[in-house]
Amino acid sequence: MSGQYTYPQLTEEVEHNLLPGISLKRLDLFLEGPYNEYNLASVLDRVRLDGEEIVKMTIWSAPGIEKVTFEEATQRLQSNEVKQLNKEDLIGGSWTQHWVKVEINIPSNFRDSQEPVVFEFDPGCEALICNIHGHPLHGITGGPNSTINAYPGYVEDRRIEHIIPREAVNAGRYECYIEVACNGIFGIGINGYRHHEPDMNMKYHLALADLVLVRSEAHALKVDFQILKQFARSPQGAQSPVSRKALRAANEIMNGFRRDNEEAIDETVRKGREIAKQVIGEGLNDFEDDETKVWAIGHCHIDTGWLWRYVHTQQKIARSWSTQIDLMERYPEHQFTASSAQQFLWLEKLYPTLYEKVLEAVKQDKFHPIGGSWLEHDCILPSGESLIRQYLYGQRFFQEKFGEKSNIAWLPDTFGYASQLPQILRLAGIEYFFTQKLSWNNINAFPHSTFNWSGLDGSQVLAHMTPTDTYNAQANFSELQQGISQNKNLESTDQCLLLFGNGDGGGGPTALMLEKLRRLNSSSVKNPEVPKTKISKVDNFFEHLKEKTRGGKTLSNWKGELYFELHRGIFTSQASIKDGNQTIEKLLRDLEYFGTLASFVSDSYEYPKRQLDEIWHDVMLNQFHDVLPGTSIKMVNDDAREIYQRRILETQFLLDQSLDVLLPTRDEGQDGSMAILDGMRLDRTGVIELPFEPQFEKVVIQPGIDDKVLAFYSSSSSPSGGTIGGLINPPNRSTPLAKQEGSTYSLFNGFITLTISDGRITSLYDHTAYRELIMPGIGTDTAGLMLYEDYPLSYDAWDAEIYHLRMGREIIFDKVEIIANGPLRATLRTESIFGKSKVVLHISIDVATSGDIPAIKVDAKVDWHETHKFLKFALPLDIHSSQATYGTQFGLIERPTHRNTPIDQAKFEVPAHTFADLSESGYGISMVSDYKYGYIVEGNTMRISLLRSATAPDVTQDKGYHEFTFHILPHQRRLIESGVYKKALGLINPLRFRKIKSSEPKLPITFTLHPHSTSTTDGVILETIKRGEDDFITGTDSRLKSIVLRLYESLGGKTKTSLKTSGLPKPSALKWLNILEEPEMFEDQPVKWKVDDGVIEVNIDFRCFEIKTLGIYLD
Repeated sequence: MSGQYTYPQLTEEVEHNLLPGISLKRLDLFLEGPYNEYNLASVLDRVRLDGEEIVKMTIWSAPGIEKVTFEEATQRLQSNEVKQLNKEDLIGGSWTQHWVKVEINIPSNFRDSQEPVVFEFDPGCEALICNIHGHPLHGITGGPNSTINAYPGYVEDRRIEHIIPREAVNAGRYECYIEVACNGIFGIGINGYRHHEPDMNMKYHLALADLVLVRSEAHALKVDFQILKQFARSPQGAQSPVSRKALRAANEIMNGFRRDNEEAIDETVRKGREIAKQVIGEGLNDFEDDETKVWAIGHCHIDTGWLWRYVHTQQKIARSWSTQIDLMERYPEHQFTASSAQQFLWLEKLYPTLYEKVLEAVKQDKFHPIGGSWLEHDCILPSGESLIRQYLYGQRFFQEKFGEKSNIAWLPDTFGYASQLPQILRLAGIEYFFTQKLSWNNINAFPHSTFNWSGLDGSQVLAHMTPTDTYNAQANFSELQQGISQNKNLESTDQCLLLFGNGDGGGGPTALMLEKLRRLNSSSVKNPEVPKTKISKVDNFFEHLKEKTRGGKTLSNWKGELYFELHRGIFTSQASIKDGNQTIEKLLRDLEYFGTLASFVSDSYEYPKRQLDEIWHDVMLNQFHDVLPGTSIKMVNDDAREIYQRRILETQFLLDQSLDVLLPTRDEGQDGSMAILDGMRLDRTGVIELPFEPQFEKVVIQPGIDDKVLAFYSSSSSPSGGTIGGLINPPNRSTPLAKQEGSTYSLFNGFITLTISDGRITSLYDHTAYRELIMPGIGTDTAGLMLYEDYPLSYDAWDAEIYHLRMGREIIFDKVEIIANGPLRATLRTESIFGKSKVVLHISIDVATSGDIPAIKVDAKVDWHETHKFLKFALPLDIHSSQATYGTQFGLIERPTHRNTPIDQAKFEVPAHTFADLSESGYGISMVSDYKYGYIVEGNTMRISLLRSATAPDVTQDKGYHEFTFHILPHQRRLIESGVYKKALGLINPLRFRKIKSSEPKLPITFTLHPHSTSTTDGVILETIKRGEDDFITGTDSRLKSIVLRLYESLGGKTKTSLKTSGLPKPSALKWLNILEEPEMFEDQPVKWKVDDGVIEVNIDFRCFEIKTLGIYLD
């Protein structure tokens, strides 16, 4: 066999292996460094020109910091308000908006060349290039590349090049407009610290405004060399064939590089590319699904509000998505995915021509809407109904605008995932779930990359958490390696997603990333060490994953919450935003309920669907995962608070309109009664605070605080009257008493005695159970306020670290006095002064009635001015259990009270809705609150987190005056047998009061639940009553009306109940629905119902923690 080469007998060669240290370090000198005038960087341009003769720029600066329209800007650019703009000029200050008109004269030598002609514009900040008609062409990201802890050049998010269309080059003239926004891609963190408050005095200098005739093959060689350099840096080093081949090839390219003249440059570049191809190869391969290891998809995570305001996000969307449309025209293989109906809606309203381009790309299967939610919401703090609305509104938007819903939940950056989310997703038609946030855990590495995630009721989604540990991949070789080496489920699948593109602050994929992916794709043919990679839509990845794992059967399973072991401070940060959220959630629930009733009894009343949609849009907007958690800058927090203030007033007005239909108010002096309305329709008894004194009810009253009047209230959800409660005298009452003996103060109501001695709560005695409840615990021997030092490791507003619990001290009640002493309520006022703050607590015990659960009410009034402090209330108890129970959306979750394992140790601050409970056999205590979400039970000590005072990114966080309430509920039996769940719901959900004409108020339509068992373990809750979404679709029959009801089993047991509805005509149909209000999922599960004497009765079976949605359809 003869070959091309012969082997000589004699030799004088001295060839040797490359010296790795020198030959590897040398590579850094070819693209940058001290030899930039001599290396490849020096030959990237053929010609570079600037100056007014070539590039003429005029600028108009908008007053203030608000965005202006293209039409206004172009009109102003023709006025005498403009200035000439030159390179090195300053543009600013912070957040200001500027419009630049650019007029370019293109020299003949540029026109004669076939090389690309590029306008390089670097304002040092973000910008958007538009054509002369105002259509966005692509974004500009000025300034230096972002830096992270990796090798230099890992992140290249600078994009300053605008390719001039060939027809304009041939014509010799080009015009465009540039919107310059004076903020960086990650906001304007003071002193360059990204997560700190903004620097409000930033100015940026225009570093470049050049016309460039590029040397395109030199640019291509630059990318070749970057890939060779990445191969050469492989961690396997000398054991890696591709690493050694790449190292030799890169050194050969450098050895042969010459720049003596233009011809020599072109020839040396050509030869360099030939050498690179020996390792990299060429051509784009569409690998089969089975052989593809890394499925790449363009992505651009844009935080809807964070270190910039919502209005800045709107601009970021236009910049980022127009860039992707531009790249799709240049790179046919490019595909891009984007989530959040809210962002698409903004684009449609503010950038309609770009929105049309996006729609075209969606139809071409290149631009992929994903996620199915209104936006990338927080999963921990919104109510269960809010989580449902995220997908109700999101999926219906996707269906309307794009012709299909998403099958994938997309939450890459959310701070933990609630245990009922899998059920909600499946009920929204979503089968798959993507995140990567748990890779940020700071104690335990999450054990799976691809797994089945099941929720409280057993519903599951196929989950993928990319082993590349980022949603901002740069399309580098190391990320592909990580996708294989860090995959924790290789026994089931060796495939993963790669989300490439600059994110958080936007930008998205760049041409460089696509060029790198082309080379990585071709390299994998020649080099088995390079994972086979292709660009593909995410749906294809998950569908293939489902098939490869036999419908998930070969994957591991994870049951319950995905607890995020970081960012535990978000349960408490920015109290006013959390208060605004829970207030509007409850108002909306009541408005939908009473508005639904009003729409069926009055032809003149119009159900406020349009207003409800608009309000819900804003509520869901503020539930973004950096806004509701309290991790945004002050400007965003101020915007969120303004939204809540405005929408709460609007919702209250709409609620009053609906109640005016149902229960007209009486004029002053008219006879009538007081109607007390409960949007939760619970059976309640207890003391309530009235805004006015009852006129006609002859009942015991007591003066309250802040001009309120106390009275005793009772309601029952009977079919005859609905849940309109009334004032009564408390039956079989034990009058509450407050007394003082020296420095000891006590409250007593026959069931409970609470004692304060030496400035702390030293005793809580249950007379029914004959037991003292307070005993020394962890960090304190007594109950009361605790103040902790709060210095997290990295993310101030986000984090609370485990060591803060060992840095606490007791806060003493400096003053205690009796301010109420029956007959309905006894109250002690305590005052604590520390640092620059004052806390006043009103600790109350109410009149107790037989069979009710006594509650200790704590009203807090806090003037808070601390820095890096954490305020909590601690309750050390003589109750012992290895598990505590916490409320969550639509259910309960148990967590350990011990710290046996690192996983247990990581849960030193956990989220809860409504309450946390510590129970042992026969007895327990719950702590109840409406918008305090941070709790922990450590050993025998319960704590609720009240206020924090981080300084970044909002230096004013929570400083000022706060009012809030929490309750302590001692109870017989364990939690699920105690009745605490419904009692707690009654404590945190407000009643509505009206002075009405009728002396016997009734609601015209009622909905009541009748459990088949009389046990207190019945846990079915009727959460929501609303009109059906399809009632308001244009073109539907206006005579058709529907009511949608949402119910859930709250305690974790299989149960049966009957729902009875009175006041409606006989329905044409009843159907089980998914949360999108579609019946197809339950076509084989008919509703069991009948009508008896005008009452519609539905028999319902629930599995544990099941959510059910019922549609009642009427002609």
